[in-house]
Amino acid sequence: MTTDAINKIKKQGYVILENVLTEQECEMYKSMLSRDYEKYSSKYAKSNPTEHGLNDKGQEKIVYNLHNKDIKYFDLCDHPKIIPIIKESLQEGSYQNSQPFNLLGFDARNPSSNTKPQQLHVDSNIPGQGGYPLIMVALFMLDEFTEENGTTRIVPESHLRSDYSENGKKYDTEISVEGKKGSVLIFNGSLWHGGGKKRNDSSRWAIIPSYGRWFIKPAFNFAENIPPQIFDQLTDDRKDLLGLNTCPPKDEFTRITRRSTKFEWKNNYQLP
Repeated sequence: MTTDAINKIKKQGYVILENVLTEQECEMYKSMLSRDYEKYSSKYAKSNPTEHGLNDKGQEKIVYNLHNKDIKYFDLCDHPKIIPIIKESLQEGSYQNSQPFNLLGFDARNPSSNTKPQQLHVDSNIPGQGGYPLIMVALFMLDEFTEENGTTRIVPESHLRSDYSENGKKYDTEISVEGKKGSVLIFNGSLWHGGGKKRNDSSRWAIIPSYGRWFIKPAFNFAENIPPQIFDQLTDDRKDLLGLNTCPPKDEFTRITRRSTKFEWKNNYQLP
């Protein structure tokens, strides 16, 4: 399955895996997200508006940094049906095809009713041009994803292009990726994608871990935002995934290698 999935991603930029999560698992994670959104959302920092509108979080419920909220969320970012695809995709082309990769972001989103469609964009910050992927994204569908509730839109094979999508333009090759509850959409971060217009008020929760080659900066400083009660439960593999051994050294007196032989973590962080 891994080989077939990777070949599809190389060709079209994405693949959908069905029945990754059970109905019960989806409902459990949705309950956890509702709890965490109610607990933390009022304390979020504000973002400045941009022309493309991607920083406007007022149209959705969002929970950031799932890794520091509940250890159960980790069962998704290193899910056994997902992580082999991510690993092979992000290690290919590295030295001996074995360099590490890290979690870059771990968030969840549920768009509000009548949400406007997102601008098509890439998560890799630069066009893919058919090269080795720098970033991979997994989108866990905790609800059914339909065109009516604003499922993700993509332009297949756009990860092979050397340009960016035009603001506000709808492309003839654009499709809406519909999927059953419990499915996972995995895509190259260079694929043009964006949320669709939501025409109803149904729930459309997604948990979205993103991954990158080890030298790419994550969305947040994971080494400084893990509470002790979570850190103490982490396996070494999960510490690796969080990049706790790829933090840059403070100065030349601390370390002169880009990667560390031990995990580096500040142990005084607590959630508000």
